[in-house]
Amino acid sequence: MKRLVLLLLLSSFVFISKSFAGTTGKVTGRTLDANTGEPVPFVNVIIMGTNLGAASDIDGYYTILNVPPGTYTIKASAIGYKSVVVKDVRVKIDLTTRVDFRMEETSLELGEEVVVVAEKPVIQKDVAASEKSISANEIQSLPVTSVGDALGLQAGITEGLSIRGGGSDQTLFMVDGISLRDERTNRPISGIPLSAVQAISVQSGGFNAEYSNVRSGIVNVVTKEGGIDNYSGTFTFKIKPPVPKHFGISPYDPNS
Repeated sequence: MKRLVLLLLLSSFVFISKSFAGTTGKVTGRTLDANTGEPVPFVNVIIMGTNLGAASDIDGYYTILNVPPGTYTIKASAIGYKSVVVKDVRVKIDLTTRVDFRMEETSLELGEEVVVVAEKPVIQKDVAASEKSISANEIQSLPVTSVGDALGLQAGITEGLSIRGGGSDQTLFMVDGISLRDERTNRPISGIPLSAVQAISVQSGGFNAEYSNVRSGIVNVVTKEGGIDNYSGTFTFKIKPPVPKHFGISPYDPNS
């Protein structure tokens, strides 16, 4: 009985670990003194609006794991220093976002904080191959109605999720870490509503060891999560002008 319980616990742990693979990002960085450049330990770094956070170590380094893709505001605070708030920090699927904090000493006055805007790095150090990330805001501004249409506008991707000339059956299409493909044809199943998409990541080479049975490219889709303080929804409809509901000549034509 004990062996059975242990086996079930190990299986659930593997499943949970795998469910995070390919669906989240990581935020890391360092907390430094703005005047001396020395590391500031034990600084509380939190992602506003979530329950995610970490504390910097003795050398000022911190890491926040399993961060859903999106744009966040991150706050660092410590006793004897002004709070520092960094806005517009974008976290991408499978990638690391670095945010360093320059802490300024202050007196014990409440409400003092420094607000800065995050800058996009020129080079993403943990990208070993061609990769493109599409956020929910970018999807809303595109003239598309499906995930396939949004991907078809990217370089190297053609209709049917064919990446760089490879067949669609060689493309791995994943939604929240789960592979979606037709078992008969091995082609991806991409019929998910755009309103439910939080971010899309496309890789066309240099895949990590966590991915298998893929040759052409990887399309990784992460869906949105519900808000903790409000409800939201989307209503989509299509219209087109009246036209004959048949092809070719009129069905009443003598030559029909």
